Amino acid sequence: MALYNIYSVASRHAEWAATRRSVIASNIANANTPGYKSQNIDDFSLAAFEPFIDQKVTQPNHLRFPGGVPGFFVRQELAEAGEEYHSGNNVSVDRELIKVGGVSREQNLNTGLIKAFNRLIAMSTRG
Repeated sequence: MALYNIYSVASRHAEWAATRRSVIASNIANANTPGYKSQNIDDFSLAAFEPFIDQKVTQPNHLRFPGGVPGFFVRQELAEAGEEYHSGNNVSVDRELIKVGGVSREQNLNTGLIKAFNRLIAMSTRG
């Protein structure tokens, strides 16, 4: 994987984490809204980057992924059995807070990896 791909994947992961945090915040904000259905986005996957990985561009229009990298899709989360409340709402604040912890861990990992690559580049340029 080329160096610029590492940074583009890390940047895309940061966008995903920000989107996921927004969706979680919306769920928590609507925890008492009658009829509100919890939303979620799919987990981050490198599958969207497969066209970019291990490719060498020898000409300006060579090996381009048409349309760019797909976006993140917010979808309604399916309620588990017995999880919908009498108001028709299915938001579990506890479950949403657990998701926030997971996103936070993933963001910390992403930041740590970028710092490590920056140190690697700095060490290699010093000689």
